[in-house]
Amino acid sequence: MGFAEDWTWLFEEQADPRVKDWTLMGTPAWPIGLSLVYLFVVLVAGPIYMKNRPAYKLDTFIFYYNIYQVISCCLLVYGVATSGWTTHYSWGCQPVDYSEAGKRMLTMMWLTTFLKLSEFTETVVFVLRKKDRQISFLHVYHHVSTFMLCWLGTKFVGGGMASFPIMPNSIVHIVMYTYYLLSINKNETLQKTLNTIKPYITIMQMIQFCIIIAHASQALMASCQVPKHLAYAFIPNVFLIFYLFYDFYTTNFKKAKPSPKKKAAKAS
Repeated sequence: MGFAEDWTWLFEEQADPRVKDWTLMGTPAWPIGLSLVYLFVVLVAGPIYMKNRPAYKLDTFIFYYNIYQVISCCLLVYGVATSGWTTHYSWGCQPVDYSEAGKRMLTMMWLTTFLKLSEFTETVVFVLRKKDRQISFLHVYHHVSTFMLCWLGTKFVGGGMASFPIMPNSIVHIVMYTYYLLSINKNETLQKTLNTIKPYITIMQMIQFCIIIAHASQALMASCQVPKHLAYAFIPNVFLIFYLFYDFYTTNFKKAKPSPKKKAAKAS
């Protein structure tokens, strides 16, 4: 087969026909193009634009953005849970329901893709506020890879096991964006409490990755009748993100043990 035939076979014949005419779902040019625009804006155009300009405050936008994220994640947890996981889904291997009855779960995954796309805004805000340190490889890679994987999941496996990660991820994001929302308040006592909580949010993120990997690994069993090719891409990616978050945690929150020389100096 030639390239055109391969493309048609993969993105038309193997894809979920229910999403063919849904916004952004027709062709991979959409997620790839949007991701490239995002990378160009936050890594090239944005820094050039801000080079000789003062940082924007954007406190009002950040306040309402955090509220939007908390509400969206709450609705997603409810929507995904009631579309299968608390009704008729098995917590083990769960094939995709490609019928019309499974369309509600498919819609939840489609909406999650849009939510992940909207998270690109966060990096743009970092650029406009000149928070260059926060535009790390972890931050950028995590946003792009999560958006791409959500798109692939919706396009090919819109339901079943592939919908499970939305719940733990959204629960962690509810906590995280609530933390960001409270961080806007400059009350000294509240800030001390938030600084104590901050490392545990990263720990929560790492725990969710472990849960997601354990659950997704069931797809690799021979007896599990689900498309396995996406699992081969998804699971290593989650391992990589886990490692990046662990590296962030050890760099920012784990106190280095004092060297023997420092201990001796302190004792003297």
